[in-house]
Amino acid sequence: MNRVLFAGIATLALVVGVGGPASAAAGPPASCQALALSSLAGDAGAVAQERRDALAQAEEFGLTPGAVTSEFARSHDASLDACFE
Repeated sequence: MNRVLFAGIATLALVVGVGGPASAAAGPPASCQALALSSLAGDAGAVAQERRDALAQAEEFGLTPGAVTSEFARSHDASLDACFE
């Protein structure tokens, strides 16, 4: 009886110990900046062009370039399409 009880408690402890950290590791989705840059991977010059466009947009709205890129980098929408809505 003691062995069965010990085995049950040990199994439960193992399941909780292994399952807990795995669920805690899940975080928010990637930032819009990360999603945008990864979507441009392999397209020569695309990242530089997007950066120039962001700087032009910042100037158009009277913002600093860092304000535009920082806001985009802090946004964590679920998909790339959601980032541009």
